[in-house]
Amino acid sequence: MIILLIHLSARYRIVLAMVSVLLWLALSSLGYADVAQPDWENEHVLQKNRLRARASFIPYATSEQALAGEQSASPWFLSLNGDWRFQWVPRSEERPQGFFVPGYDDSKWPVIPVPSNWEMHGYGTPIYISAGYPFRIDPPRVTSEPDPKYTSFAERNPVGSYRRDFTLSEKWDGRRVFLHFAGVDSAVYVWVNGHAVGYSQGSRTPAEFEITDWLVAGRNQIAVQVYRWCDGSHLEDQDMWRLSGIFRDVFLYSTDSVRICDFAVRTELDDDYKGATLSIEPELDAGDTESLAGWTLQAQLFDKAHRKEFSDPLVQDAASIVNRDFNAEILNQRTPQRGLPKFGWMDATVQNPTKWTAETPNLYRLVLKLHDPQGHTVEAVGCDVGFRKIEILNGRLLVNGKPVRLRGINRHEHHPQYGHAIPLDSMVQDIKLMKQANINAVRTSHYPNDPRWYELCDRYGMYVMDEANLETHGVRGLLASDPRWGQAFLDRAIRMAERDKNHPSVFCWSMGNESGYGPNFAAISGWLHAFDPTRPVHYEGSQSEPADPRTVDIVSRFYPRVNQEYLQPPLPDGNQQERAENARWERLLELAQNSKDDRPIVMSEYCHAMGNAVGNLAEYWDEIYSQPRLLGGFIWDWADQGLYKKDSEGKQFLAYGGDFGDFPHSKAFCLNGIVFADRRLTPKYHEVKKVYQPVTFQSERLSPNIASLRVVNRFDHSNLNQFDLRWQFLVGGQIVLSGDLEPLELEPGEEGILKIPCNETGPFPAGEAAYLRVSVHTREATPWADVGYEIAWEQFPFTVQHTLAPQIHTSALAKLNVTRSDETITINGNEFVARFNRAQGSLVSLEYDGHEVLAANATELASPVAQFFRAPTDNDRGFGNWLAKNWQETGLASPERIVQSCEASESTRDTVEIEIRAKYNFSTGSYDQYSQWLVRGDGSLDMTNSFTPAGSLPPLGRIGVMLRLSPELETMTWFGHGPHENYPDRKESCPLGLWTSTVTQQYVPYPRPQENGNKEGVRWIALTDEIGRGMVVVAAQPIAASALHYTVDDLAVASHAHLLKPRQEVVLSLDARQSGLGNSSCGPGVVQRFAVPPESYKLQVSFRRVNAGDDIPAIARAIYDRSK
Repeated sequence: MIILLIHLSARYRIVLAMVSVLLWLALSSLGYADVAQPDWENEHVLQKNRLRARASFIPYATSEQALAGEQSASPWFLSLNGDWRFQWVPRSEERPQGFFVPGYDDSKWPVIPVPSNWEMHGYGTPIYISAGYPFRIDPPRVTSEPDPKYTSFAERNPVGSYRRDFTLSEKWDGRRVFLHFAGVDSAVYVWVNGHAVGYSQGSRTPAEFEITDWLVAGRNQIAVQVYRWCDGSHLEDQDMWRLSGIFRDVFLYSTDSVRICDFAVRTELDDDYKGATLSIEPELDAGDTESLAGWTLQAQLFDKAHRKEFSDPLVQDAASIVNRDFNAEILNQRTPQRGLPKFGWMDATVQNPTKWTAETPNLYRLVLKLHDPQGHTVEAVGCDVGFRKIEILNGRLLVNGKPVRLRGINRHEHHPQYGHAIPLDSMVQDIKLMKQANINAVRTSHYPNDPRWYELCDRYGMYVMDEANLETHGVRGLLASDPRWGQAFLDRAIRMAERDKNHPSVFCWSMGNESGYGPNFAAISGWLHAFDPTRPVHYEGSQSEPADPRTVDIVSRFYPRVNQEYLQPPLPDGNQQERAENARWERLLELAQNSKDDRPIVMSEYCHAMGNAVGNLAEYWDEIYSQPRLLGGFIWDWADQGLYKKDSEGKQFLAYGGDFGDFPHSKAFCLNGIVFADRRLTPKYHEVKKVYQPVTFQSERLSPNIASLRVVNRFDHSNLNQFDLRWQFLVGGQIVLSGDLEPLELEPGEEGILKIPCNETGPFPAGEAAYLRVSVHTREATPWADVGYEIAWEQFPFTVQHTLAPQIHTSALAKLNVTRSDETITINGNEFVARFNRAQGSLVSLEYDGHEVLAANATELASPVAQFFRAPTDNDRGFGNWLAKNWQETGLASPERIVQSCEASESTRDTVEIEIRAKYNFSTGSYDQYSQWLVRGDGSLDMTNSFTPAGSLPPLGRIGVMLRLSPELETMTWFGHGPHENYPDRKESCPLGLWTSTVTQQYVPYPRPQENGNKEGVRWIALTDEIGRGMVVVAAQPIAASALHYTVDDLAVASHAHLLKPRQEVVLSLDARQSGLGNSSCGPGVVQRFAVPPESYKLQVSFRRVNAGDDIPAIARAIYDRSK
């Protein structure tokens, strides 16, 4: 047996292994069923009377209706969405008995909308758990007594009972009727007119029942009982809110006795990837019709203009498809005794069809018509078809013969108001935003999504990794090798693949998530490969050394590291467990360079986007582009999973784990999106768009006369000549020249040189930074963007001719008067006053023209004061909480500050020097701060801070100073990276430029407050009032800066954004260095070169008054040039 397996092809080895495993599963499971257990606590009972899984389609009366594909236009479709009578009980034994009987009095029951999650309407408790179960672990049981702290102790297994009436059209008389539930969480019983119809479990794939025999003419009644948990819930331990109910569409459809019960479509391209073969595998159900003689099935393909592709439709005899007599000739042809079954009853050659890719989502429409012996159309069905071919060759994933990179995102189905019942408009919003962010792939983490999502992905263009509803995170791999659970595992993969098999967007089947590995997964892999040899199989849990099992076609990893050194927790030698946890993130390049494996490699999760995160995304993609086998990855994840909740005052906020009194819970670990739960964009979104851009630029030559750029077309299937190119020349952040460029002929993967004439650049004022900006735009409108939408850009520093800088002559400065007392040093000048508090060792008042620049309470709260701590980000808390924990244990947030001296000296009549020495003591070390102030007669103040460490300190959150400014200084203008929040390892999306905003708008409302609003590369920052009065701060070297209405302590203490109370004053932070973000909330942390080691630093800035109407950039230039 082993020798034979070695010589068989990989596919047949998998199939043979599958057969062996399935036989083992079947034999091993005999005798295990416990008849005393209810269906919903019996892993062998997956359904009763549920129909086989099939593709998503409904019958239409005509081919025209099927071509249009509007469900509501079909006379054979009836939606049951809407208000249902509803009753909820917290324990299954309290569920109403006999409620399904016609005439049962439900008049006092409230109504609930369907689809919906009942917890979103006040019934029961939403529970958020990342990894673990909301009930006691005792598979297959879900009602064993848990810890009394568990929500499920009181709500042992809630049951929702639903009832509603419906009336059938007279046109449905004598026809077959089917009931379709697109998604019910987690187990459902169904009755029609008091008759038991069936049972189903498995929350994320449809349950269909034939209800013909139980219907009556006119009004009918349906009753449904939904159990929150069942044995299948052990296989649904995904990182998400645990919500319940009928959360997807419910509808009826009607067919003739003979019907098209399913069909599969495949497209095969020729060796040149031009011509194509369309193959159709229909499945017919003859019902009680005795003979199918004369019945036929016809197929026609239509292009996007609804023109027929075939001059004559494809025709197939219906009797042969059903083959009731088991005709040997048909059996030998279709299902031979040896080898795999033949696919395709109906085949046709299509001459050079337009191809489907995520960049070019060209679709055709296939319509199948069933004809009776008289030639009448009995029913018509349809689906979109995309001609494309998926292959793996030489370690690369090919689509239509071209290698692709997956610029991907993980997406949970989540809505802050509706939970898992996602409205169509929210799906449309998601896919438009994804496309606009240059995302080309989505992983349906971790279950099959709403069928409408796949239709959108087909039409908008998105590669879909379709994932089975299978995760056993809470028990790890316990069930993967348990034969009693084998059929339950396989059932979930089968139902996914059968439903989604016709979607061109689905490029890959994923067997599940974080469930260990064992023969149950080998069985799934074998079935998927045999069922659909056109798509690869993925599963991240399938890992081994030296190579992963060959049951997967793509090597997959979570959260690998780039090939750089990271911050490491300072663990004692004995603490090996956490050290191993930190080291387990493999290096991406090492995976790609493993010569013992030849498969493509994908990061099925990376860059855990929890809170203020997504550090060093660019470094990942530098490595991805350097190695052919690196396929790309799926960022975790798309949208925060926050739920709307109202506090005691009726104020709505975004809640996370524990906010509903749920236990156990995983706190804020659900807030991992690059967009907020309500789909407002975060700065992370913009960074993803920039790094994922499919066109990149590198400077070849930049001179006053010519700019030469190397352009790389990273599209997979689009020539760059389809897009518009533009350029801008910016000086001091202002556009001074711009123009359009000729289209550039570059095929996918090609490089070329772009030349831009720059002979008009200059002269310009000295000190001004000059930049060349190039960008790529859509030439035509798309479903996701208007004409001219910018999809890629780059900016380059440029050398220009300068005029002479303005000079400042000290002889023109006003004389200064210095007044000393034991408490203060006061300096009076030309319409300004600066006051230093000697005991505090700080500037406590700065008035320009009688207007106070500092906050009124600065006397009590020293300003500026050194800062070494930032409000911990979710990454700072991270796995093991080591960085934020070290900050807390060291006392970095609240050091003992000792002012050692504060002295003044007049070096000239128009300058005064202030020297302040202070010491900041921590539990394991200290920092000395030496501040030198130079106060000038024009009211400008130069500040130089030198920081010197002693002892043993952890990496810092930042190092710099904080000032509290007047509340009136609300307008913020700066030259630096912008316009949105950025950090040392997340600033690719923020070009250097001149930006204007408000202090209020700087705040980024992460649902759990943390460090936010930082700007890198700041040359100067101005805070002014509504008429333009205020102050500008100019840095001798680029610094990090932020201005908020919150202190670090405000952000660090608050648990939720709505609990933050903005201060009136402006809190200005000026940092010599701010730490990077990393990804350590789940993954590797901060790369060392982006960290802030406890070393010596210098921060040198100048403060200057600003009057209404002043040219702030010119003021900043003058000060900057003076400081050099």
